[in-house]
Amino acid sequence: MTRKSNAGGAAVAPQGGATYSIGDLAEACGISVDTLRVWERRYGRPEPVRLPSGHRRFTAAHVRWLRRVATALAAGHRARAAVMASEAELEQMIASAAAADLPAEELDPFFEAVKAYREAAIVARLWEGWRRLGPEGLLDHILDPLLVRAGRAWADGEIQVRHEHFLSDAVLHFLRAARASVEVAKDGSPIVLTTMPGELHGIGLQMAAIVAARSGWRPRVLGVNTPLEEIVRAAGETRAEAVGIGISLHTGGVESDRKLAELRAQLAPQVRLIAGGSGARGARRGPRGISYATTLGDLRRILREA
Repeated sequence: MTRKSNAGGAAVAPQGGATYSIGDLAEACGISVDTLRVWERRYGRPEPVRLPSGHRRFTAAHVRWLRRVATALAAGHRARAAVMASEAELEQMIASAAAADLPAEELDPFFEAVKAYREAAIVARLWEGWRRLGPEGLLDHILDPLLVRAGRAWADGEIQVRHEHFLSDAVLHFLRAARASVEVAKDGSPIVLTTMPGELHGIGLQMAAIVAARSGWRPRVLGVNTPLEEIVRAAGETRAEAVGIGISLHTGGVESDRKLAELRAQLAPQVRLIAGGSGARGARRGPRGISYATTLGDLRRILREA
């Protein structure tokens, strides 16, 4: 008989069905291997199954559960609470985040356009929100809820990876154009925005650049996957007063903490280092000398207080 936990896994492998290595699981769920291993040590979850050969593997049930955990984390819940939650509690966490979303009638057209691969329709609706609500309103009340809803739709199997990638590309197309329309203060302090090696998610950088410009800074966006030495050189060449690093759930963890600590040590002491994104939050204690912005509101506060 297979002994199952309430969400985190099973002690004995079920008969048949695909199984995943921890690397495969990380790729399927968008959560780093480091983070999964920390959770397993601290919380005993996800609990791997054992193949007859004795190898540790994970199942499709783990994928479904971890995608829902990722949705709860992206909505602001702490790692311990989400990982240790029962199925009912996890559903309540996700539902509470959905309650803050736009009404379904406003979000549904985005997903209809995604499934029909109509980028122009997605971009047009975002521009309409920009004109109606302003930059902050668009980011906080349309784009953030849209991305949270997309994460939940992916976790629930309503959309597939191809749809999520299509939506991400359309949002990036819009954000780059929107950034160009934001006036940047000529005397604003420079801030370099990028991600570290291995991090390929760039939507947050574009959103952060708009927030920075609206807060009186001059953003310099390097894009994603930038070597640490190149970040340091860019900070020096632009005379940056701050460096912002985007970290997703897929790369957040012990390794990203190590890279942040290395970057902090290489940057001039007076340059403020800011880590932001869903992978920057968590119960772990990060390196010293770094500010953490887990929401756009946090980033605004840090930049305006700097």
